[in-house]
Amino acid sequence: MQQKIGDIIMGRKATTEKDLSMDNETWEKRTGRITEWIDLDANQAFLTSNEDIEDAVDLIRMNIKRGNRTADKRKNLWNQILIEGRDWTTEQQELLTVNWPVAVGKESSLPPHVQESIKAISDMVESAYADFWNNNPIVQQITVISDRNKELGGSPFETSADYADGKGLAIKQRFTKYFNDKRWDGAVDLEAGFNISPPHIDEEEVVITEEEVVADAEV
Repeated sequence: MQQKIGDIIMGRKATTEKDLSMDNETWEKRTGRITEWIDLDANQAFLTSNEDIEDAVDLIRMNIKRGNRTADKRKNLWNQILIEGRDWTTEQQELLTVNWPVAVGKESSLPPHVQESIKAISDMVESAYADFWNNNPIVQQITVISDRNKELGGSPFETSADYADGKGLAIKQRFTKYFNDKRWDGAVDLEAGFNISPPHIDEEEVVITEEEVVADAEV
């Protein structure tokens, strides 16, 4: 009887034991982003700025190596990796250039080098628009907050930073879409340009016939 009870208890324990494994594709995709972020040249000043951060980087690399060897504890290892980097954001760390690639439990959809490029573009745009606003009183008066803001719509921006932040956000969204649509490779070159390709043609879009072109020309 006691043997049967023991077997039942052990059976329940075995069936309720949490699965901490992770398949290779998911693990490699997640840790690949982390490794690329750690190796990013733009982040080295921060990652080598003190011993605590260097120790955290070593721990992250060690957990990645452990997960590479065996899959059964990968979820635990991944959580430990996230804990080490959760405060590594440009808002909290002055020396940091590109945010930790996982924010609020969600992985960034962009590779670290693309995040760095978009941030660089946005910073330049915000600086240019701030100067434009500061040096032109007419711009300060005619450039107003969108009517989508039901409380402040139509009002001038209070500062150049407020004005420039909106321009920077729009650029971030635009270039994120360019990259996700495979129209831009993520490179920043002010001399050669960004080489953004034309928008993709949807096969379901209406095709303009030769007759329609002629008809439009005759109008």
